[in-house]
Amino acid sequence: MGAIKDVVDLLTQLVSRIQDRKVAAELNTIQSLIVNIQAEHAELHETNIKLSEERLSLRERNQVLEAQVAELSSASSARPSDIPTCPNCSTKAKPFYMRPVPRDFVSIQNATHECPKCEYLS
Repeated sequence: MGAIKDVVDLLTQLVSRIQDRKVAAELNTIQSLIVNIQAEHAELHETNIKLSEERLSLRERNQVLEAQVAELSSASSARPSDIPTCPNCSTKAKPFYMRPVPRDFVSIQNATHECPKCEYLS
């Protein structure tokens, strides 16, 4: 009986060692996956930093361009007084300027300007 008990004990130890080896192999696989995840996280972090810097740069560029647009808008808001306004489409708040008629059609249409909205001839 003592021999059977010894064999059972040895088998139990072998089973636990085999299970320990399987667990160790699985732990090794998990460790390698964790290392890969950490590397991907580091790359994503670097990409995030670069994108944040690019976003700030684009925001600054956008502010510069908006300032230029505002400057150009204020400079070009005064329309020349020799361009007629459409009596049908214009309001006091917003004049609607007419476009010139092509030179070849001035004599045909008997007008020099045309409203692009209502096609009124002047």
